Amino acid sequence: MSTMPVPYDDLPTDPYSAYPPVDLTKVKYPETLDNSPNSPRATWGLGIERLFPVGIAIEAWNDLNIGDYYGCRWRDLNNPIASDFVKELLPRYHLFIDGKKLPEGISPMFCRVVRAGSRNESRSATQWVLIKTTRPGGEDRKEWEPWHSELRLSVEGLEPGSIIDADTFSGGIYCLIENYENRSRNDVITIDWGGITFEYTVSPLEASGTKALRIRVPDGKNEDGTANPALKNVLNEGPQRGPFEVRFKVVDVVGNTSGGKYHFSKGFPLLSNLDPKLLPAPSFKVNGLDEFEADLDQQERPLFQLTTFPPRAAKKPVPLNKVRASLRIFSEDNVLIESVDLGEIPDTNGGVETFSVAYEHVAKAAGGRFTAFYTVSNAAGTKTSGSTFVRVLGTATHMPAPDISPIEGTLMPLDKDAIVKIPEYFPFYKTGREMVVFAQGEPGEGGLLYTDTRLAGEQGGVRDVLKENLKIFQDKGLFQVHYIVNNGMNLPSSIRHSEKRSAELGVRAVEIPAPVVTYAEDGNIDPKNVKRSILLMSFPYIGATPGCTLVWNAIGADYDSSDSGSILIDSSTEGHLLPELLVELKKEVVLGNVDGEVSFSYSVQRAGAANKPKVYTRSEVLNLTVGPKVVMDTPIVVEANKLLQDEVHPKDVLNGATVQVNYSSMRKTDDIIVSWVGEFGISIIEVHAKGNTLTNSVDVRIPPHIIALGIREGGNNITVQYRFSRGNRTYTSKPLAIRLKLVTALPAPTINGIKDALFPLLALGNEVKIEVDRWILIQRNQRKFLTIEGTNADGTALRETVYLADNVTDDEVANGVAFTLAGDTLRALKEDSVLRVMFGVSYAQRDEPETAVPFGKREYRVLAVPASLPAPAFDNKPGATLSVSPLNYLQGSFISVKYSGMTTAQTITCELLYPDGTVADIAPQKGVAAGRVDVTISAQVIAMLVNKTATLRYKVTTGTKEVWSEPQILTVGTIPAENFPMALINVAPDKGEQNLATFAGNATLTLAKWLLIFAGQKVWITCRSVGTAQLAVLTAYEVTSADVTKGLVNIPVSRPWLEGLTNNFKVEVLVTLDKSTNIENAVAFRLTDYTVKGQLRIAQQAMYLNGVSIKEFPAARTTAESFGNVQYRVASGGAGGYAYSSNNPRVASVDASGKVTGNANGSATITALDRNGTKTSYAVYVSNVYRLLYTNTPLNFGQAWAWAASVGGAYMFDAAIYDIARNYINGTNFLVGRWAYSGGGCPAYWVTYYDNANGIYCRYLTETHPVMCLQPVY
Repeated sequence: MSTMPVPYDDLPTDPYSAYPPVDLTKVKYPETLDNSPNSPRATWGLGIERLFPVGIAIEAWNDLNIGDYYGCRWRDLNNPIASDFVKELLPRYHLFIDGKKLPEGISPMFCRVVRAGSRNESRSATQWVLIKTTRPGGEDRKEWEPWHSELRLSVEGLEPGSIIDADTFSGGIYCLIENYENRSRNDVITIDWGGITFEYTVSPLEASGTKALRIRVPDGKNEDGTANPALKNVLNEGPQRGPFEVRFKVVDVVGNTSGGKYHFSKGFPLLSNLDPKLLPAPSFKVNGLDEFEADLDQQERPLFQLTTFPPRAAKKPVPLNKVRASLRIFSEDNVLIESVDLGEIPDTNGGVETFSVAYEHVAKAAGGRFTAFYTVSNAAGTKTSGSTFVRVLGTATHMPAPDISPIEGTLMPLDKDAIVKIPEYFPFYKTGREMVVFAQGEPGEGGLLYTDTRLAGEQGGVRDVLKENLKIFQDKGLFQVHYIVNNGMNLPSSIRHSEKRSAELGVRAVEIPAPVVTYAEDGNIDPKNVKRSILLMSFPYIGATPGCTLVWNAIGADYDSSDSGSILIDSSTEGHLLPELLVELKKEVVLGNVDGEVSFSYSVQRAGAANKPKVYTRSEVLNLTVGPKVVMDTPIVVEANKLLQDEVHPKDVLNGATVQVNYSSMRKTDDIIVSWVGEFGISIIEVHAKGNTLTNSVDVRIPPHIIALGIREGGNNITVQYRFSRGNRTYTSKPLAIRLKLVTALPAPTINGIKDALFPLLALGNEVKIEVDRWILIQRNQRKFLTIEGTNADGTALRETVYLADNVTDDEVANGVAFTLAGDTLRALKEDSVLRVMFGVSYAQRDEPETAVPFGKREYRVLAVPASLPAPAFDNKPGATLSVSPLNYLQGSFISVKYSGMTTAQTITCELLYPDGTVADIAPQKGVAAGRVDVTISAQVIAMLVNKTATLRYKVTTGTKEVWSEPQILTVGTIPAENFPMALINVAPDKGEQNLATFAGNATLTLAKWLLIFAGQKVWITCRSVGTAQLAVLTAYEVTSADVTKGLVNIPVSRPWLEGLTNNFKVEVLVTLDKSTNIENAVAFRLTDYTVKGQLRIAQQAMYLNGVSIKEFPAARTTAESFGNVQYRVASGGAGGYAYSSNNPRVASVDASGKVTGNANGSATITALDRNGTKTSYAVYVSNVYRLLYTNTPLNFGQAWAWAASVGGAYMFDAAIYDIARNYINGTNFLVGRWAYSGGGCPAYWVTYYDNANGIYCRYLTETHPVMCLQPVY
């Protein structure tokens, strides 16, 4: 047999009241729906103070997802009273319910969730809840009387004013309480017997009746009159001598208290004479009149006094007696708050002595009471008076809204933790709980809630609230912040709520400029410059009008090191007068934020009214660090060129590069980030380091494998920079542009270890071994490429690809590359042909062959027939190897060939093999009978041999027979730089000066002809300066025949590069005498040093003109400028006579003084020109430029905004109106009586409108008015 499936399962936890409810499980009489035995019982309840609104919390459920539905049902279990959908994943969800919609009495409630995907439903258990919105005793119908007029008490058997003594209550005293409105079970009646209170709980039977309640005053006895020490004895604790009153109040089971302002009934007066030995009780006077009550709400700082009655002696005692008066202050819950000693005064023996009672002492008892008594002391001892009990009426709870920092008006910043400061409040319980509450939610919907609960401790607690905890409120509009206190006594009155403060957490909509702070320089405040440690702040805003409120903030590290305030704008601070006003900030803003940051900002609030929205106009935030000024040096690469810091050789960074960071005022908390960025998207890394306060210097290592990635055939440009952040500010160094040079001395591959130019086939075995030695910065996973090329004996080409983007292995990193090839591959090579072995490596670890760096190319001459003639002799100097200096052979040389058997019929062909396998052009010669031939070598061949090793040999041809000689290996040294000329700029000598103000256009470079100059040689000329990218003047320039005669002349040197220099510079010349395009083969000339001056300067950072400016308006302009729409920037240096121009004057124009004006939204480039024609430029970005569009046809708002949308109109806003008022004569007159929709702020069905007297305010949207709007100008 099957059963129907359960349509839902249980929620893991039951919902609960988000704010503390009243626990009804511990009340004296169960709160049930009716009196039947099985009647549902309420477990918790809510009274009047807890119903606005009611918050229900639901803990996160199983399988929670975005889009899940959650709702609450109350009494009507078929329809939700509040519901919502999950919009983000949270640990719990809140529903807010309008308390007015909750049913009176006991009713059922449960919550349910429905999952978005599966539609599976879960429900909570049904709870029974008591809602009670009536007050015991009903409303006080005679509010002018200082008591609750609907509560009435008498003392059985006594008339008002009766004297009571021991005989009066020998049989017990009973208070009679007449029936009162809304009498209910569990009502707690508190009877005040002359300041001593006791409670009585109304039973269900009594609640159902109408008879007066007869309540015995506790006297320490049972009903039968027998003594019971366990019982309270109010009669003994109460007044023992003097007048007093008896009264009562009622609090129902959910905390609703009788009455409004006055909770207690009218007092029933009695006169106590229980202890005649006591001195007469003192008299409490209010403005000279005896009172048992002090009403703080009705009296304006009244005069409070306490009159004592010390006994009068027949003769004035010497010394005088002393009178001391005291107060004991109790809260509404009868908890002793404080004992106050009013001091001691002499007894003048007049029978009356008066003490002043401070208002603050009485105020502490608001809603409660205090007792007053006195003592009289002399040498014989001390006598005590009876006590006077005084009830203090007025505001029983003084709980002002909490202070929040940082906050500006209502706006809290997104990036700051919040500080909530709880002000002094009363009643205060040191051991109670304080809950800070952030809440948002409309009744009937879901909401957001964050709470922080702690023990109260001392008055004035501070709560730190992390920004992460408040993120749930971001961009959600206004929410409320308040605090709830709970004294822990589990009484209905134990929980109290403070006043609330509105706040919002969102993006700051900036409309006006940031404040100006004295002593701020380059984003920093140096404390040593701040006089008396007091900063001054001003507000560069001219749109404030009388009645506006300016609120300002200086937000530091914590509450104590921050400052804030407000200024009510009046005629002395309105408009253009406001920027002249300086506000002093407290010293802690500087002293408490050293090595930290302060954010300065302000907002101007236009006052609101019933038909006028309250609007904040907010400034830009000014973030300033506090501490010694930071001076940042350009980073240094220790292994780079020591003088110029513009290039680094890979051989110097085998273990990595060391970047040295130096700046002043370094902190150990600085997170320094050093970046190494190469071209082509590789060789990039950021390395973190902490600051060193002792040296203000930090070394950071760039790993060698990162450097290796950047090695390319043509070199690589590296940018080295560092940065660090303090607060919201990031400090960034000037970049160091450095050239990562190509690896030099890369190993050439060898076959069978042969390193000279001849490859003997006869020595070829079955295998050929190709080897490449380890190279600089060899790394695993670099790619290797190896190809063999040659010509076979039958004329066919040989091409063997050995490696094609193969990975370098760990073994090869340790030992170099080795590969074995079958000998037959090379055995068929043609005699005297060229065998090439080409090897390259992609340091970048890329597979593309073009990324490979070519290593030395090995070229062999294939030797198939063994040599049988003696070796030639360079310059007739025999030997298998020979080294010479090229300076000895500037005009050329010769090769001596000598062997026996030489005849004139023989042809001798000398061969000079360069390292790359090419052959020098040497003409054949006939043999001579003498047996020796000298073959001439030209100076050009000598030039080709500089800094190289060549192979010399010769061939003798007799008829058809050819015989080769043994080789001679010739090494030709280099030519030192001092043997070459210097490059000169503008004919200035070495260590001369380049004054840019003395010439126009580019500079001109000349280079005199040099030793062994020949056409076809390649020239590199580079200008280098510290901290500046190198300038390539010539790159692989090919020498012409004219250059051979005159040297290099009229070579332009970039003026913009010279203009950008801040240091001296050098001119470097490299020439490949062998005509190679490989710069590694070049010889270096002497360096030329120059100083430079006279550069044309103008600030290079972009200019932003973002002030609101109305450019097209139907009125004449004043002479004023739109604020933030104009800036000046002037040139310096150069040849003077500056002129300025804009490439886009429609957007930004510039006049002869350098004043730039924004005319339309967009960008432009401003160029400064001196009389030499030198130029320098900067960018300008313009925004917030508008024209006013309008129609005079009266339209309702719907029609008005449709018209505005049709013309591309934007909202009108305050800053635009202020710009019109400032810059156009009687401009605001044209705006009067027009719709001016500003995007919100008005009640429903009301929209913003402009009136000249009131500015923007609200009118009903069906009214018809002319329209205006703004249109961006482009």
